[in-house]
Amino acid sequence: MSKLVYGAFGLLEVFCKQCLPLGVTEISNILMENKSSIFNYIKILENLDYIVQDKDSKKYRLTTKLLELINESLKCYYGRSDISEYLRTITQKTGQSCYFGVKNSKNRIVYVDRCLNDSMIAINTNIGDSPLPYCTAHGKALLAFLDIEIIEKTIKEGLKKFTEYTITDDALLIEELKKIREQGYAMDNEEREIGFRCIAAPVFNSKNEVIGAIGISAMVQTLPNNKVKEYAEIIKTVAKKMSISVGNDILY
Repeated sequence: MSKLVYGAFGLLEVFCKQCLPLGVTEISNILMENKSSIFNYIKILENLDYIVQDKDSKKYRLTTKLLELINESLKCYYGRSDISEYLRTITQKTGQSCYFGVKNSKNRIVYVDRCLNDSMIAINTNIGDSPLPYCTAHGKALLAFLDIEIIEKTIKEGLKKFTEYTITDDALLIEELKKIREQGYAMDNEEREIGFRCIAAPVFNSKNEVIGAIGISAMVQTLPNNKVKEYAEIIKTVAKKMSISVGNDILY
């Protein structure tokens, strides 16, 4: 790959991750490259309308072009399918915020749609987020139905502890994934964030390959133990309908 192209994409990633205007010196320090190279990368992104320079500060920032492209790309995942209908069904029946995520090339969930409950109280999950797979309901619902080689690779990458409830033991995680396969749904019981529980079920295509997961996020107070199985059955039912009706329309 051309060094210029590689550098320009690297700079674009920097802007996405930094979330604030950047000057040439700042960019040079981040990428550890000389300023002449940075100017070349900047010129490419400017010409393609991905970044623009502020007249006063002389710093550069992202334009809306990337957001526009992301919006168009999300349509490709389910452009022929009304995913929002399934999300609304779950939210209406449970009263909880519902999220749908698809499997990406790294075998991780990427959230592509959501339906928030009336209270707007939900875990801090945004469209485009791709959480670690072993500590979220959506991630575990996907991981449980992938090949053992992929599961082992995930374990080797490390099981970071986010809360006292995060599963960080290899054997315990394998047992958890076996349980998920048997019951057909996964649960995050304050494993990523204290005070929140999540339930999710896998979505498959016609080849019985897992392609995503759909489920809810709720505060512990609104998702007590006696509601888990009830909500899980609702989610599983919707996930099965999705697998039959739209599983092959979702590109990943």
